[in-house]
Amino acid sequence: METPTPVSGASAHDNEHLPRLHLINEEKQFSDELSGYISQEWNLRDAGFNYNLAAVFGSQSTGKSTLLNRLFGTSFDVMSETARMQTTKGIWISKARGMKVLIMDVEGTDGRERGEDQDFERKSALFSLATSEVLIVNMWEHQVGLYNGANMGLLKTVFEVNLQLFGSNRGKEKTLLLFVIRDHVGSTPLANLANTLQADLVRIWQGLSKPEGLEDCKISDYFDFMFTTLPHKLLQPEKFESEVAQLRHRFTDPSDPGYVFQRQYARRVPADGLHVYAEAVWEKIMTNKDLDLPTQQELLAQFRCDEIANAAFAVFTEAIKEFRHPIEAGHLVDGLGRKMKEIRDAVISKTTPYRAYCGVR
Repeated sequence: METPTPVSGASAHDNEHLPRLHLINEEKQFSDELSGYISQEWNLRDAGFNYNLAAVFGSQSTGKSTLLNRLFGTSFDVMSETARMQTTKGIWISKARGMKVLIMDVEGTDGRERGEDQDFERKSALFSLATSEVLIVNMWEHQVGLYNGANMGLLKTVFEVNLQLFGSNRGKEKTLLLFVIRDHVGSTPLANLANTLQADLVRIWQGLSKPEGLEDCKISDYFDFMFTTLPHKLLQPEKFESEVAQLRHRFTDPSDPGYVFQRQYARRVPADGLHVYAEAVWEKIMTNKDLDLPTQQELLAQFRCDEIANAAFAVFTEAIKEFRHPIEAGHLVDGLGRKMKEIRDAVISKTTPYRAYCGVR
């Protein structure tokens, strides 16, 4: 197994690989350990909205896990060059080294192990799209212009379901598709490759069966696209590592012109509620029910608001205990109103960082 190349600028503590979690296994079961990993293993429980989530998508054996390990310092299993067998089964998740970013490594599409069973491919692609801000589409240069090789058929299915999910969010909430074109030899400029891919995507979009009222919608209403290339990892190893390091800046440096984690892609799901949100999305996908993500977000907000309100009320109740005995004994408490107001204000002020969960500004 390959050892991920250390990411420049990481601290000694960061050089330790953070634990990874088999979020959804090959039997399509969602892990009940996500909450524990977020709070204990990855130390993100108090991150609120101050974190990001990205996933990788693409054909099997195209080096998705290797790319993630190089970009984010993760330790996902990578394919043996001699065996050419499926490595990632299901969906794995880990925290990026030195970043408040969660990364999902999704089982590759078009693998011989699953054969014609495309059920998991569709469900995992849909799950990735529904939960991630950025979907990294990993592909080889020679796949550009191909229908199946470039996963255009699967993307068509994802686009159709996306309209069902996000139709009402037209122009309000987008997903970024970042196409990383591997083994680029340079004979075809990036601009030409990007134009080919974008023309194929627009053609697919135009052929979709669109919901009523959205017949005139455009792909740009729901998706943004970025395109980049990487040289051959084996034939040009030094150049490959150098350009991966440059690509990493798009995920770490908000001043980079190609910075990917823009506000319009945010899912607005707090880190300590991600397990509730993600599991609800997966359950809906598995039961073939129509997904209504705004509703899921509202349910999550209600769940978190109840937790916050109960915790705040417990603190308030504990703080006013000193007044109960004199009041129950029939005595007046000097300045009772002022004191209780001070306690109430103090409790409310402590909930301020979390009030956005409930839609309170």
